[in-house]
This record gives sequence, C-alpha cells and structure tokens, in this order.
Amino acid sequence: MIKRLYIIVICSIIALPIYAQKPNTDKTVVQQEWGVNKFSSDKTLMENISDVEELKDMLVVFTKGDLATLSESEENLTIFLPMDVALENMKRKERKAFLEKTPKRELLEMWKEYIVPGRIDEHSIKSNIANRNGASVFVRTLGSNQLEFKLKNGEVYIKDAESHEAKWIKGNFYHSNGFFHFIDGLLNYNPQ
Repeated sequence: MIKRLYIIVICSIIALPIYAQKPNTDKTVVQQEWGVNKFSSDKTLMENISDVEELKDMLVVFTKGDLATLSESEENLTIFLPMDVALENMKRKERKAFLEKTPKRELLEMWKEYIVPGRIDEHSIKSNIANRNGASVFVRTLGSNQLEFKLKNGEVYIKDAESHEAKWIKGNFYHSNGFFHFIDGLLNYNPQ
C-alpha cells in the first residue's frame, strides 16, 4: 500500500513539469465590431485602433508616447483610450500644443495611468460597485496612481487622482494582451 502511494506521488511529480511545459495551443480568436470598426483578439492594440476614425488625432500622441510598447509590456492589460472628443474641450492653441509639443517622456508617463493590470470589463466594474452599495471602486494603474470607477445614471465614469473625469463610452474589446475601452476625456493631463 505504501509502495503504491510512493509510485503515485513520484508519477505526479514527474507529470507536473511535463504538463507545465506543454504550450497553450488553444488560441481562440475573438472578433468584434463597433460601427465600421473591426477588432480582433489576435491583433495588437495599435493594429486594432489604427483605422478608428474617432481616434485619428489621438493616434498621433498614442504613437509618440509609445503606447504600443506599453500595451505589449505585460499579459492581461486593460487600456482606456481617450477619443478625439476629449480634445474638443481644449482651446485650439492648447490642443495643438498637446498634439505636437508634449514630450515623449511626459506622454509615456501619462499613458501608464490609462493602463490597468488584469482584465477589467464594464460588467465587473458595475457588479463591484453594486456589491459595495454604490461606493466607488479603485484600481491601481501601471503608473503611480489609481483610477476611481463610479456610476452615474447607470453609466460608468472614471476619475483620476486629480479629479479629472471621463465617461466610459464603449468597450470590452479584446486585443492580443487584454482589453481596451474608449473614454471621452483626458485623464492625468494638466496643460502647462
């Protein structure tokens, strides 16, 4: 009896590393649409958003701030992307300065505040807020701050550490390293 137990234990110890080394060949591709936009889980974030008309201006600062590298830095990242509508509240001169003159280093630090480790979807945020009797949910970013999620009239809003707020427009889209969502405002940005 004891001999059998040893054999079972030894076989399971040997089998574990063999199983752990087996590559994950189950690569289910999730394809989604939003209007004329088509997104796919086998594409990078930048490949997915490169043709989104509502991001044509923001793509300039996403590229300059190296959002592509940040979005591929880890597995399972959730990224909140401000749409061009976020620029509409800026004065023309301020918008031009943001798009053309913001240094890469500053943009890189800013984009870290839009990225959250793990996969966060709208349903999970709403459920967590409901479970907390309507209290906000706080999530740490890749940067040095947190994002606050709260509900207003059934819609999710995101607030940064400096009380800038953005509305969650549309999301739950997959990219090769996680999720991405569109928001209507700039967070963690203070014009100089």
